Amino acid sequence: MKIPTHFISGDWGTTNFRLRLVETSTLQVLAQINNDQGIRAVHQKYSLQHKINQHEYFLDFLSEQILQFPKEHQKHLVILTGMASANIGLLELGYADFPISKNGNNLKWKYLSKNNKIKTLLISGVKSSTGMMRGEEIQAVGLEEYLAPFGKGILLLPGTHSKHLTYKERKFTGLKSFMTGELFELLSKKSILSYSVDKGPLEMNREDFFKEGLILGFEHKLTESLFSIRARDILHTFDKKDNLYFLSGLLIGDELSYLKKGDGKIFLAAFGQMYRLYRIALQTLFDNQKLVFFNGNVFERAFLLGQRKILYQYGK
Repeated sequence: MKIPTHFISGDWGTTNFRLRLVETSTLQVLAQINNDQGIRAVHQKYSLQHKINQHEYFLDFLSEQILQFPKEHQKHLVILTGMASANIGLLELGYADFPISKNGNNLKWKYLSKNNKIKTLLISGVKSSTGMMRGEEIQAVGLEEYLAPFGKGILLLPGTHSKHLTYKERKFTGLKSFMTGELFELLSKKSILSYSVDKGPLEMNREDFFKEGLILGFEHKLTESLFSIRARDILHTFDKKDNLYFLSGLLIGDELSYLKKGDGKIFLAAFGQMYRLYRIALQTLFDNQKLVFFNGNVFERAFLLGQRKILYQYGK
């Protein structure tokens, strides 16, 4: 297959939907669509009707979104990753197994089309004995060329469910998953601690409280320190926003605690507030010579690099 001059990058997560029109050679984004029509929302709408099957319903939604691009770019191949390959998505595909090769050629994908109007390459996720992921594997494949000069290490991809990927010999060989983001959401909004924390966004001028929690979590004192957040509020009148920052530090410190025994580099790839928090955490807890940081620009480009690698493999 001749490599196309353009492709449409699709990232369909549980809560968000994103399409980008991409020039293949440069990875320049020419247009994009972002909305909150993630897999969960679209599946709920599908469940309320009985006219067409799930596969057709999701393809129709995807087709409607593509119509927002200029007409001359509406027939490009869509490289689609994320939860679209889950059982509540476009079409369920089984997980590939570790290791993940540097060019992603051992990932699973399936070509789909509808009336020759929409062409989609649907990419599945990856599983290990300890976890699974859909979408992050493409970011990892794209980041691999940035990691290669450092030899080996652990790649951190923070999020609601943070992923830690073991990297060596130009392969990703293992996965650990952490529910750090979800625990933070539950504890700060659903537990008794919710009365003792400010539910507003985290502010970066409260690093001392973040670091205090960070060190306790890193020392495996998460569970014994959690209720102290309530005591800090009731007995010591700590600021509720300081408590929120302390809670965040506890959870992230606990997530990172096992890394104190490892060798090799620790790579961080993220954007926005996640990048800032985890960077502070790593610089506080580890020798900075072990650390390698990839900011939001690299992180975003890596996703497109990963998809382009799959496009090249498909085109062989």
